[in-house]
Amino acid sequence: MSVIAFSRAIGPVPLSCFVSERHSSSLDITEIPIETGANITDHAVVKPKTVMLDVGGQNAAATFAALVRFQESRVPFVLVTGLKVYQNMLVKRIDADRTADFSTVLKARVELQEIILVGTAYAADPNGEPTGASERGRPGGAGSTRAAPPTPERSGDAATAGRSTGTVQMGDNPTSTYPDQSILKGLLE
Repeated sequence: MSVIAFSRAIGPVPLSCFVSERHSSSLDITEIPIETGANITDHAVVKPKTVMLDVGGQNAAATFAALVRFQESRVPFVLVTGLKVYQNMLVKRIDADRTADFSTVLKARVELQEIILVGTAYAADPNGEPTGASERGRPGGAGSTRAAPPTPERSGDAATAGRSTGTVQMGDNPTSTYPDQSILKGLLE
């Protein structure tokens, strides 16, 4: 027996219904004109996936405020739809409609976009010098092609010393996780 489960939430924000979903997958294809005026293509890049959802929810003001708070938190989440499970999605845009007929019910279009997360790596020291238990080189070392991270000691004056930091954060706020309230997670546990 097969079961298809759909999440009825955008991140931690539960919604009463999903009216429609539009999935978009596209390539960015280069076009370079040559002497004869024809365009040639030498490269294609997969663009991040987007999903447009038409949603409805009770308590319009509270649901809209919760969606906006979640959007502003910039925490990537998993979206489960009827066609695909999307990883690392963010709420890109929220368009809410209010009319006399729907004054207490949220009727909105929410655009979600996949984000592409990358990691950094260090190359081993080319001279074969030990670099620690992990055997990774350090940025800014001899022969490095990557600049060393800023520190107060390396800064030239008091004005730039305050700008250096040892922590790295995504966005303006530290990342925090939200409890997953999806139906799919409840079924799988």
